[in-house]
Amino acid sequence: MRVAPLAALLSVIALTACSDPKEIVLGPDPLKELAEHQKEIAKLSEEERQLLAGYLMRTELAGALGGKAPKVAGMKVGEVIAKARELNAQEEAERKKAAAEAEAKKAEADALRARVLAEREAIARQISDSAVVSVVTKRVLPKNYEIGRYSAMLTLTYAIQNKSQKRILQVKGEAVFRDATGDEVGSLSVDIDEPVAAGKTLTTDTGRGWKLKEFMNTDIEKIAGRDFALMKATFEPESIAFEGGEVLRMPEAPGGD
Repeated sequence: MRVAPLAALLSVIALTACSDPKEIVLGPDPLKELAEHQKEIAKLSEEERQLLAGYLMRTELAGALGGKAPKVAGMKVGEVIAKARELNAQEEAERKKAAAEAEAKKAEADALRARVLAEREAIARQISDSAVVSVVTKRVLPKNYEIGRYSAMLTLTYAIQNKSQKRILQVKGEAVFRDATGDEVGSLSVDIDEPVAAGKTLTTDTGRGWKLKEFMNTDIEKIAGRDFALMKATFEPESIAFEGGEVLRMPEAPGGD
């Protein structure tokens, strides 16, 4: 006669034992088991449910992709939540570390850029105090087989004013051409290796030029095809060599952001 009350008591004990969702032990199919324990899982906080679901989905995805998925079979729900919280904290720490390293690298790059720009400004002032180079005019020389000129040539004439107290041996830089609106037409690398005495001005075409190629539209052809009077030509010096071995050289420009 006491069997029924005993069975009821055991049932109550069993229900009480499973009333804490964190004590649920997961088996080989944890997602299915959670679905079967919806009422118990609902007792978890929103954060705990998200941690649990996220960790289990992560293991399922890792297994589906052929990766090494952490085993959850045999773990309690509470243990899985703790593991998920630990993993999230670790990943957050790694994200912060990566962000800090990226910020440090950016600060280092910004400092380098600022230093190079300052060096370029200082050298540019030294160069401008030493010499002024102007593009006086341009000419297009036609083909002349008799003298061995087998293609038309673009030539420039320069005026180099030596403002320094030393003899200039060589000047290198770029001749930049812009149209009337200020848009760049093109640029040419220039090497003037004719000496200029201190305090003097030299006008020269260097005896060299650029070959024009038919059916091409490089900077050479663009500059050659425009009226010089309708362009503004500026010379941007890159290096100057003086008698005695001194060389002023612009540092390489830093890259963009």
